Amino acid sequence: NALGYHGDRGLLSSLVGWIVTGNVTPSFIEGNAESTEVWFSWVVLNMEAIFEEDSQLLRCVEQELVSNPSLTPEQALKKAQSRLKLPVVPSLQRLLIYRWAHQALATPADHPLLPLVWQKFFLLYLHRPGPEFGLPVSSCIGKRFFHSTAHVSLLKELKRRLTEVADFHHAASKALKVERSAVGVTGAGDERNQTPDYMTSPELHRELVRPFCKIFVRWLKPRGFLATCSYVLGVEDGVCSKMQPKRYQHQKDPWMEYIDMERMQHEFQEVSSLWVKDTFEPSAAFSSVSVFIDFTNPSAAKERILTRLKKHDAPSLPPLLQAMKAPVPDVAMASLTSEKAAVQLIQGDLRSLQQHAKLSALRESQQVALDSELLDTIPKLYCNREEQRVMELECRGRSGCPCQRPAAVTIKFESLHLNESIQLQLGALHKEIKQLHAEATKPSPQNIVEAAVHVENIITVLVNAYKLQSPVGTKEIGIALFYVVVNLVCDETQRHPPTRQFFTSCIEVLGQIFIMDSKSECKPLLKTILQNSRLCNLLSPYFIPNACPEEFVHLYEKVVKALRVGNGDVIFMLLTKFDLVHWLNSTKPSLSERTKLLNLIHLALIACGLQPEEEVLLPFNIFCKHWTHVLEYQFPDHYSDCLRLLMQSCAEQLLSPDCWKASLKTLGCLPPKKRQKPGRGGSTGAAAPPDSSAVHLSPDQVEETLEWLSEFFCKLRFSKSDFRSFGLFSKWGSYMAEVEAFFLFLVRSLINNGAAALAQEPAGSSKTLQVLQSLHSKVTGLFKPWILVLDTEDTSNRRCYPWLESDTPAATKIVRLFTESMEFLHRSFKDKLLPGQRCALWFHVIHYCESCASPKMPEYILYTYHSEYARLPWAELLPDHTLMEAFFKVERGSPKSCFLFLGSALCEVNWVSVLCEAWNPQPQLETQAMVVYLLFTMVFLSKEDELLSKPVCPRCSLTRGVRNPEYGPVGCFLFQSGFLFHNLDRSALPAVSLKPSLFYSLDSVKATFYVTTKVNFYFDDTTLKCQAYIHQVVQFLSSLETSGQITLAVLEQELAKLLDDIALFNPPEVDTRLRHLAISSLFVEVLMMLNSASISTAESLRLSLKNWIEEKARCPLVLPLLTAACKCLASVRHMAETTEACITAFFRDGPGCLPDQYSGWGPILASLQVPELTAEEFLKECLSLESYLTLYVHALQRLNLEQTLAGETRALMMLGRWTEQAFPSNAKGEAKLFLWWHKALQLTLVQVEQSDASPLDMVIRTLLSLQARQSQLAEERLSSGILGAIGLGKKSPLSNRFRVVARSMSAFLLVQVPAENRIRLRPGTELQLSPKAQQALNTLESMASTKQYAEHQDQISQAVQFIRYPGHCLLDANQLLALLINSLYPEVHYLDIIR
Repeated sequence: NALGYHGDRGLLSSLVGWIVTGNVTPSFIEGNAESTEVWFSWVVLNMEAIFEEDSQLLRCVEQELVSNPSLTPEQALKKAQSRLKLPVVPSLQRLLIYRWAHQALATPADHPLLPLVWQKFFLLYLHRPGPEFGLPVSSCIGKRFFHSTAHVSLLKELKRRLTEVADFHHAASKALKVERSAVGVTGAGDERNQTPDYMTSPELHRELVRPFCKIFVRWLKPRGFLATCSYVLGVEDGVCSKMQPKRYQHQKDPWMEYIDMERMQHEFQEVSSLWVKDTFEPSAAFSSVSVFIDFTNPSAAKERILTRLKKHDAPSLPPLLQAMKAPVPDVAMASLTSEKAAVQLIQGDLRSLQQHAKLSALRESQQVALDSELLDTIPKLYCNREEQRVMELECRGRSGCPCQRPAAVTIKFESLHLNESIQLQLGALHKEIKQLHAEATKPSPQNIVEAAVHVENIITVLVNAYKLQSPVGTKEIGIALFYVVVNLVCDETQRHPPTRQFFTSCIEVLGQIFIMDSKSECKPLLKTILQNSRLCNLLSPYFIPNACPEEFVHLYEKVVKALRVGNGDVIFMLLTKFDLVHWLNSTKPSLSERTKLLNLIHLALIACGLQPEEEVLLPFNIFCKHWTHVLEYQFPDHYSDCLRLLMQSCAEQLLSPDCWKASLKTLGCLPPKKRQKPGRGGSTGAAAPPDSSAVHLSPDQVEETLEWLSEFFCKLRFSKSDFRSFGLFSKWGSYMAEVEAFFLFLVRSLINNGAAALAQEPAGSSKTLQVLQSLHSKVTGLFKPWILVLDTEDTSNRRCYPWLESDTPAATKIVRLFTESMEFLHRSFKDKLLPGQRCALWFHVIHYCESCASPKMPEYILYTYHSEYARLPWAELLPDHTLMEAFFKVERGSPKSCFLFLGSALCEVNWVSVLCEAWNPQPQLETQAMVVYLLFTMVFLSKEDELLSKPVCPRCSLTRGVRNPEYGPVGCFLFQSGFLFHNLDRSALPAVSLKPSLFYSLDSVKATFYVTTKVNFYFDDTTLKCQAYIHQVVQFLSSLETSGQITLAVLEQELAKLLDDIALFNPPEVDTRLRHLAISSLFVEVLMMLNSASISTAESLRLSLKNWIEEKARCPLVLPLLTAACKCLASVRHMAETTEACITAFFRDGPGCLPDQYSGWGPILASLQVPELTAEEFLKECLSLESYLTLYVHALQRLNLEQTLAGETRALMMLGRWTEQAFPSNAKGEAKLFLWWHKALQLTLVQVEQSDASPLDMVIRTLLSLQARQSQLAEERLSSGILGAIGLGKKSPLSNRFRVVARSMSAFLLVQVPAENRIRLRPGTELQLSPKAQQALNTLESMASTKQYAEHQDQISQAVQFIRYPGHCLLDANQLLALLINSLYPEVHYLDIIR
């Protein structure tokens, strides 16, 4: 029990010992070892070893260490304790391996037990526990216990001690053995019983020199002997051969042959002689009676005891008991009768504590000052001084002539010099610091301790009296004491931890009992906190403003007025105490009181500013929450006030946009990023529903809000000269996102409410038209101050333009929002009107003609109008007489861009529907007038080159659209509208032979076209008609595929026919670029079939397209097809495969175009267009599909765009990443990697030439990475997977010639990069091959002798000769690559750029 659980020590002594010694388990031996009582230590440590063996603790710890090499001894000990579930476990320092080590250090060198102590240590240190747990034999377990810094130093001490013991035995072995006669024990006359005084024999010392000097030291070495599992140890002598089997067999028999038995017998005889002499020889005090006492008679024991007791003095009486007096007198309640008496009673003690804290703070400041001075002085202690010495150098002479005289050499050097004054100064500083430490470590004075106890007693008596009896005035006394303690808190008391803790405890007790529930103390407490902000953390827990509801607003006002940048954390902590929701619901304050609170919150938000500082950001968020709480309470009591304050403050840029966000969230207005942008195909329903927790505006409130905002912004535009001259965007730019969200919510709600009110009205009723006109007017009035020109009464500046050119981006968003509102209004009422009635688009055109198309309108404003208004669905507009009159007014007096915009909009109108009665025998007058307007419109638009020069001419579309197919020739527009295929039997279309002659016959259609041919189009009429024809065929085939009416084989056949037709088509364009675009546009229409088909069908069509490219595509068709694939294919996978097939086909029989600076790659660079939106995905797909040529083209394009060193560096890093990831699946595409290597080496050389801007280590890393990848690709077997890791992977799919190139380039790079910090840039006389480079060259040379590479012997020999030639350097890398591919890949034409 004592050994295992230490039950001999009391709880208090064990606890104190545990704290003092740092969690060291108690033992019978104090400290780590015992140097004087070695025999006692031997017995105790053997007893503790019994506990370790019986409890299996050591065995379990060793098992944990062996099974998990990363565990530390501490972790293994904890795991062993949890496994064995021992209630008490020795600490790590008390493990026997450490105890025996410390005892070996403490045992004297001449002690007989020393060899046995070392034996005990090495039995634990050299133990190999692996086989015991079914694990392989590992190294000795002892080194696992000596990994930490402290234990490593202990191991060094053991080695040093072994050396000392060896030296001792070595010296003792040279001494002579001397025998001296000693004094007899039993009598002087008995010569036979005399015990001689033996001395240690020199032979034993000589035997002990070798273990301690050689064997034990070797056992402690970390390497060699202990690191291996071998049981072989060099047997240097007989001693080693005796110890070795015991060590490995873990024998515990003591090494008795190495114990000094003569000395042990001598010591035992000395001790026994002393004991016998002391026991049986009577002393002089009772020698007179010893003759009468028989010391050998057992029955006379009592007499002998009494006789011996007479030698001792009589016992003294016990000391008198002294009455104990309390160091601090008790506090009587009678002394706490008044505030003044209580304050006087406690104030002195508190001041003593405060003064003590100030003294401690002063010592701390002095310590800091002394440390700073010490740090500044130490660097000045030593300095370098220049010295000069003359040295004489004597030679040995020459040809028998001695040296005439030595040569005198003068040497100048800098030597180390000690500054003695600085040394004295440092000594004085160390003395002051030591003295200061001595003062700081003194225990606290008695009066300070008594003062703390006295204060605690006073507070305890007061609190107990208040809780039990509650006498009159007790609470006031407690409040007074609370503020006394608070007033004495200062910076020094907060810096001194004991005083800070004591004052905090006093404030906590007094605050919880007397302050927290007191309504009258809210105001004084808040005043105290605001006056002394450092006490906020202490006092804020007891500030409960909700406890005093009648003073709630007044307290809030004080907090708001105290807000400034420096005390944001204090204000935030105080604001968290204001539970506004609880106060509103429980108190039900009046409207005036709530309005006052709202104004206070508004002032606080203004104080935070437009962009709140980080220090006031937390209070600002609290104010925003309070703002929304007041707004939500009894809504809409404060809705108008909130809106008015918000608008007025934002007009002066006083509020943060987050105030808008908080208000909009409360009103249920979603931010712009959460709403769906309405489009032509978008939903015409209501806006997204607001949050369930938000308040909801009624229809009347929405309408009133919209009208109030319109009036407010109109007045704001005229209020200041800045707004009149620069518009609203200059001051409202920070709030535009929130204003847009609010406007969108109001407009959507207004339109939805108006449409819902007409649910029971018949279509086309007069009320519907009135509501539509009213809504259009209100929506226009809301946006009028923002986007329209306003007229003022100021004669000097009558026209107020809505925005400056610099504010165009913000204004564009508002115009776009206005456009979306018009489109939403149009779609909401489209089904409620009859054909021919005026719609929202009609009102918008009239509004545009009257308000937007005014003369001298700035062009940047008109451009914004026209860019956004063009998004409206003008095809649904039905013009009438009034609208056409307004249009021609614009043509006569407005800017030309206004006329062009309206003309483009009118060209989109479905004039066939508008003029449906024009072909009647007797059309109406209004219809005839519209025909006249239309003809004039066509004439006017025919004069505008800007419209005619567009790819899709609006004027031409208008002309084609109004031609009757029965009376006029067929135009291209009718092709696009599908009139050509409406008369065909669609079921028979797959059987129709789509011959190329149809394309040739399209040239005759041009003569029947209505428009004059003098207009310059980007594409000629023939190309457009062919494009329309292919478009119709592709659409029809797609519809058949969707409905399942066509087989996959027929669909692939029709695709091939379309591609063949395009191959035979000869566009009329002469310019090469236009011809390229013409053919590309036809391919675009065909490739759209892959986008619209299902996944399985698209995959089959992709294979058909790939086969067609490989079999029939040639240079004139490959480039347009490449451009078309990049433009229209939706799947990046299809795009990657198609572009790779096109580039491969381009180089099938050599470069199809004339050679250029890129060896035929120039047209490819101009034709390939990587999609910008999906560039990363496209590149990843190219890597996975092995489209390496496409990636190479992309790299060249990047280099052309960024012809800078940084751009080339990025391209080099990109090629490096690709090279690391690429691995061809077959030999067909393996040669593509040579293009990457060539360009990477080329860019690397450029980086080397720019040494001032490109670090050499990056270049070396790039070359080494490329070399490593080449070496990996050159392997015979794959290294992936478990089998690949051990060299048994699958056979590499790459060809032998590729491996020859890869190994040659890898070996060359290893030769040219001999080290990680050095490269060969210039030729030399000889090569310095690293071991790795030599191995690579040997491997390359050995390939020539194998049967597998017999056909490539010449190339291998050339490569080896090239690599070994010292005249070649890194600059010749691409020369070697070209040499190899010229002989190994002569048929691959896309490698001509390397040749």
